[in-house]
This record gives sequence, C-alpha cells and structure tokens, in this order.
Amino acid sequence: MDAAGNTWEPPGQTLLRLTARWGRTHRIAWTGKLWLATHRDRRSHWRTEIEPTPELLEASLRKHHGHPPGPPAGHTFHPGRSTRA
Repeated sequence: MDAAGNTWEPPGQTLLRLTARWGRTHRIAWTGKLWLATHRDRRSHWRTEIEPTPELLEASLRKHHGHPPGPPAGHTFHPGRSTRA
C-alpha cells in the first residue's frame, strides 16, 4: 500500500497477468523499476516497449499493436493449469 492508500498488485502477479494477455506475441519483463515488452517477431514495426508502470505498458502495446491476442481482461490466469480441453 502506498502513501495515498492504494493497494498495488505484486510485480510477480502483474508479470503473470501481462504474460497471460500479451505472451503470445511479446516477452514481458520487470527490471525492478521498468516494465519491458519485446515483440517475438524481429521484423515487427515497433519491437520494444519500455514503461514505468504496467498500465502505461499495456496502453503503449495497444497503441502500437492493437488489442492483445490473449484472454479478455476479466480472465483469471492460473499458472500451471492447462487451458486445453
């Protein structure tokens, strides 16, 4: 919780969420200060996004690449659980 009383999602949980949404097309990383997304296709017109917050990273990804190919925003990601039938 910060000084304003906002509760923040832990970076590990945020990384899982971003990877669930954008992992098909991008590698997502947290440096401890910045969030990075690198497009898996080296020929992509806009390959790397670097932002200070996950919200800005997602906004930048949407601006340059459209909506994510992953599950919708309300989807709960469960690591280790198969999504195949």
